[in-house]
Amino acid sequence: MVRILDIVISLIALLILAVGYPFIALLIKFDSKGPVFYRCDRVGRGGKLFRMYKFRTMYETPEHMGPSLSCLGDPRVTPVGRVLRRLKLNELPQCLNILKGDMTLIGPRPEAPDLAAAYPEEARIIFSVKPGLAGPNQILGRNEDEVYPPGVDPVRFYIEDILPKKLPLDLEYINNKSYFKDLKYLFLAVKVTVTQAIGRRHLIENRSQLALLVVDMVSCLIAFSVAQYIRSDPLMLPAFYKLLPLAALIRLPVFLYFGFYHPIIRYLSLYDIKRVFQGVAASSLVFLGVSFLSGLTFLPGLKFSSFGRSVFIIDFSVLTTLLIGYRVLLKKWDLHQRAHNNSDNQKRRVIIWGAGDGGNVCLHYLQNQQGNGFQVLGFIDDDPEKRGKRISGVQVLGNRYHLPLIAKLYSVQEIYLAIPSASTAEINQMIEVCYKEGLASYLFQFKVSEYSGLKSDTPSKALELSGNLSKLS
Repeated sequence: MVRILDIVISLIALLILAVGYPFIALLIKFDSKGPVFYRCDRVGRGGKLFRMYKFRTMYETPEHMGPSLSCLGDPRVTPVGRVLRRLKLNELPQCLNILKGDMTLIGPRPEAPDLAAAYPEEARIIFSVKPGLAGPNQILGRNEDEVYPPGVDPVRFYIEDILPKKLPLDLEYINNKSYFKDLKYLFLAVKVTVTQAIGRRHLIENRSQLALLVVDMVSCLIAFSVAQYIRSDPLMLPAFYKLLPLAALIRLPVFLYFGFYHPIIRYLSLYDIKRVFQGVAASSLVFLGVSFLSGLTFLPGLKFSSFGRSVFIIDFSVLTTLLIGYRVLLKKWDLHQRAHNNSDNQKRRVIIWGAGDGGNVCLHYLQNQQGNGFQVLGFIDDDPEKRGKRISGVQVLGNRYHLPLIAKLYSVQEIYLAIPSASTAEINQMIEVCYKEGLASYLFQFKVSEYSGLKSDTPSKALELSGNLSKLS
C-alpha cells in the first residue's frame, strides 16, 4: 500500500510540476556553468549506497570542495540556488528516486556516507528502512542551515549538536510507524514548506529590498494605468482590467532573476541601472506574450494590434522611467547623507574585507591605480544584512569564516583589509587566515574627514588625499 502511494503521489507531483521544470533548468543554466541536476551518494536501506537527484544549487568545481554540509551564507551556493533551497524546490527531483524505489515519501533523512558513519551502533536501525523525502526531522529541521553558528565546523557541529537531537525522533518514528502517521507527516511537510519559506529573520534582514519590491509592483500598476489613460479608448477598458493584475504578477519573477534587489541602494551603479533596463524590457516581452496567448485582448471589436503596440510601448517607457528614476533619486538622497562613490572592478584577483565606507574607498583606490590592473571579486563582511548584496556591481560573498572556501572557489590572490574600526586582534586574526590560505594581505587606511567632504565626481582626488596601503603578509 505504501509503495503504491509513493508511486501515485510522485507521478502526480512530477506531472503537476513538469511545467516549471524547464523554467528552473533555464534559471540554473543562466545563473552558472554546470549541469542542471546534482547527483550525490546517499545511504539507503540496508546501508547500500544510491544516487540521489537534486537540482544543482552550487557552483560546479573540478574537484570536491568544502564540507558535505552547507550552512547559511555558504559561498558555494549560487544566487538561484539560494532561492531553490529556500523554497525547497531543489528537492523535487527526488521524486525520481521514489519512483525507482530508492526512497519513500515519508522516512528518515537520506544521509551522506561520511555522516552516516558517525551514527552510534544503537541508531543504525535507522538504515533498515528507506530514507524519505519528508519525515519528522525534515519537518522540524526545515531551515536547519540557520542553526549553525558563524565560523563553526559544520560537520563537527552536526555530529555533536544536531545529530543527538535528531536520532531519537527517527528511532521513535521507526518503532511506531503507521499509515496514518505517514499521512500526517505528509501534510505537515507541505505546510512547513509553504509557511516557513520566508521567516521573520529574512524579512528583517531584507526589509529595504522588500520595500523596493513593493514600490516596483505599485509602479507596474501605475505604468500600465498611465498607458491606458494616454490611449483613452473606452473599448480597451475590459481588457485593461483583466490585464492590470498581470502587469505586476508576471513581472515579479523576471525582476528577481535580473537581481533588482541585490544592490545596496547607496552603491547603485550603471551596472545595476542597466540590469533594471534589461529586466523591464524582458518582463515587457513576457507580459506581451502572455497577454497575446491568453486571449484576454481578443474582445469583440478590439484588435490586439491596436491595443498592444501602443499601450505596451507606453507601458515599457513609463515603467523604465519610474524604476530607474526613483532608484537614482534614492541614491542621491543617501549620498547627500553620506558621501560615497561607486567604482568598478578590474584585473588582479582580490577580495576586500569590509563592505562599508572603507571597502568602498578601497574599491576606488584599486580601480585608479595606474599600471596595476585589479579584479575585485567581492567583499567579505560579518554583517548578515549585507550577505548577497552588491556594492557597485560587486557582491558580498560571505563573512570572515567563509574566506578559505572563497579563496579556493574564486582563486583569490590578495585580500585588502578595509575596516577602519577593526581592532588589532581582528586584523591579526585575518592576517593569520590569509597566511594559511597563501594570500597576500594589505591594510587599507583612509581619513574619513578628508573623504566625506569631497564631491562624488572626484574619486581620483579622494584617493590621492586619503588612500594608503601597507603590506602585511
